[in-house]
Amino acid sequence: MTTNVDSTPAKRFINAYNQIDHALRAQYNFKNNISFTDLVRRCSSLNSIIKTHEDDLISFARLRNAIVHAVGDYIVAEPHETVVKAMESIVELITTPPLALEALGRRKVAVISSCSTLAEWLVEKNRVGYSNLPVYKGNMLIGLMHWRQYFSGLGKVVLERRSVDQYLQCTTVEEFLQENPSRDELYKLVSERVTIEEMLRLFDVNRKLVCVIITKAGKAMESPLRIVTRVDIMDLMKVLESF
Repeated sequence: MTTNVDSTPAKRFINAYNQIDHALRAQYNFKNNISFTDLVRRCSSLNSIIKTHEDDLISFARLRNAIVHAVGDYIVAEPHETVVKAMESIVELITTPPLALEALGRRKVAVISSCSTLAEWLVEKNRVGYSNLPVYKGNMLIGLMHWRQYFSGLGKVVLERRSVDQYLQCTTVEEFLQENPSRDELYKLVSERVTIEEMLRLFDVNRKLVCVIITKAGKAMESPLRIVTRVDIMDLMKVLESF
């Protein structure tokens, strides 16, 4: 017995398929002359959500062809409810992507004052257990104390035969950053509205990125709400895979 498309999961499946197709073409400016399968494959390198669900979406494209190749208003294939729900979940991920801050939760952020000495920075670094600390001068973010940068600067002191102890005790973090500026690619400021997809993309396109600092509006004058490092990537990926 055949069933009208409008009263079955097939309609939901096709609607979800069309929403994904439209959203990806609009977001990445792909023309209508490429197939859905090619669209998915191309977007896989641009979108972590699509990359995660690439194989499923390509399989679902074949199912979609079986559903829409119908006679009149009648369908010739019926998708399983789990398949329909999977498609609808992907639609939600693409059209209403989850926020990174909501997925990871807020956490008290360890920072270091620009007027602290390098010795004090070492103590604080070991106390909080983080190798890289944002540097604030008053309420302004001025850089990042990166442990590799520290060892590079310390190496210059040793080569110049200066007293390491005196250097650590007398050099402020701000002075160190002036001598050894933080490279912009080491950290990124973003707003609390940054999505998981956008966060993963930041780390993917910049392999030198050490951390992403989340503030309310992504401004240097705002207090940090969360620092995201590469250690957090797996947790973010698990959220996408759970949908």
